[in-house]
Amino acid sequence: MKVDDFRLTTCTIPLKTSYGISSATYTHEVFPVAALMADDGSFGLADSVNGIPFGYESPQTMAHIVQDHLLPAIKGVDTLDLGEVHRRMEAATPGHPMAKALIDIALHDLNARHLGLPLHRLLGGTVRDRVTYIGAVGISTTDCMVKVATAFVAAGCRTIKLKIGTDPATDLERVSAVRSAIGSGIRLRVDANQVCNLTEYLPAFRKMEALDLEYLEQPLPVWDVAGTALLADALDTPILIDEGVYTPHDIMALIRARAIDAVNIKILKTGLSGGKAIAAIAEAAGLPVVIGSMFETGIGTAAGVHFAATIESATHCSECNFPLLLAHDIVQGSPYSKTTPDADWPVPLGPGIGVTLVPDVASRLGLD
Repeated sequence: MKVDDFRLTTCTIPLKTSYGISSATYTHEVFPVAALMADDGSFGLADSVNGIPFGYESPQTMAHIVQDHLLPAIKGVDTLDLGEVHRRMEAATPGHPMAKALIDIALHDLNARHLGLPLHRLLGGTVRDRVTYIGAVGISTTDCMVKVATAFVAAGCRTIKLKIGTDPATDLERVSAVRSAIGSGIRLRVDANQVCNLTEYLPAFRKMEALDLEYLEQPLPVWDVAGTALLADALDTPILIDEGVYTPHDIMALIRARAIDAVNIKILKTGLSGGKAIAAIAEAAGLPVVIGSMFETGIGTAAGVHFAATIESATHCSECNFPLLLAHDIVQGSPYSKTTPDADWPVPLGPGIGVTLVPDVASRLGLD
């Protein structure tokens, strides 16, 4: 089979309730949804998300880069020749990792569907058959954040991720209140999405350590590698890097600078090929791996579950659960829209990623 066409539509889906991070409050999300077509009519699916404000790429940016630069470069390439696809994409334009990830994920899905294999078989096989997920708590009032966190624990979640980045005193109050409410037996990680600074926040982070944090995620801006290294040295809590890692080059630079203790791999940023490379570097460096979420639909969630099941060092709770926050999903009979008793997802066993689009979205992509 040869790469032939790339089809893209966008789906705007409201959230059940608003979800706040340090740089924005979300009431809905806009999802690019893609189908990569082969010359025999076979196809593979992928989704993405508006990367702005915490990243660089919008749906419009991705559409332009794929249609005008990446697709012309890879059209006619054998779909199984992933190395050649990536070489041609890199030659066509530097950067734009999320646009390239759309093609990479869809190409993996296309090949696995064609071969009649679940995606994880193409990624090297599974080391686990179920993938646990966190309870993600957005920024709100302290009382609301406590309520959401305890609801996730009641629903079976054993790890809570708390968004911070309002101000040091308020963040410390909220982390303390949530820890008190969920008890000592539940893991708690916090995520600042880059907005903190070393001078103002170091005293607060030291006090948070007494609350037994699993991870402090992306506390400083991605450009402040030196500050992150100082923070990693000053704290016992591991520094988990997310926005700072899009490529294998990124994680190598952070390792050399001693500015990373663990990596959050998000396949909508890295693609599956890049994610595997980053995971291999992390494993060689002795760094734990978390499989993250970028607010994807059931397409990206299922792909993330496949991926997480193949990464031996991804023993910490994953974040493959954003459809829990959506008013509706775009995959038929989505298993990711409701919590499960043990807060984990079974690894899909159907061909490819293992999902089917709802008829409206399939029709918009010409797949009906």
